[in-house]
Amino acid sequence: MTSVKTSSGIEQHRQAPRAWRYFERALGLGTAGVLSVMMALTGADVIARYVLNAPIKGAFELTEILLVCLVFLAMPLAMLSQSHVEVELWEPKSRLGKALRILLGGAAALLVFGGLAWQLIDHAARLARYGSVSNSLAIPLNLVAWVAAIGCAIGALVALRHILKSLKDLS
Repeated sequence: MTSVKTSSGIEQHRQAPRAWRYFERALGLGTAGVLSVMMALTGADVIARYVLNAPIKGAFELTEILLVCLVFLAMPLAMLSQSHVEVELWEPKSRLGKALRILLGGAAALLVFGGLAWQLIDHAARLARYGSVSNSLAIPLNLVAWVAAIGCAIGALVALRHILKSLKDLS
């Protein structure tokens, strides 16, 4: 827990940064878990298919579903660590220009990820109403859409965090 002294000398404890770090760690562990399950499933399916001549039923379908979950959970992690691919069309020289570039990029990301989350929530609700399930394993597809929507919503929150940090750097 970090503490900050206010102008009156009273220490205030800040929980948000620590909570955010725990959230980031949990998201990373969840993403690593999905990737581990995908690797184990693929390895087991290859062994079962070629050694035992008995492939795992629905392995391909489950791998597809896990891949969707992996992509949408890993996107916010890449944004958090700022390790995603960026194209800088404008390299400002001043601190104000750099903050403005981050602000504009963050606003674009917020709009895109917020819009995707909104559309995916609507899509998940429709899939639930229709009772859509996967072909082999009958996994409810609305759950996959919800994972994607949550990943996009987290991405929008990360973009908002970058915007707020950029505004703080401006002042």
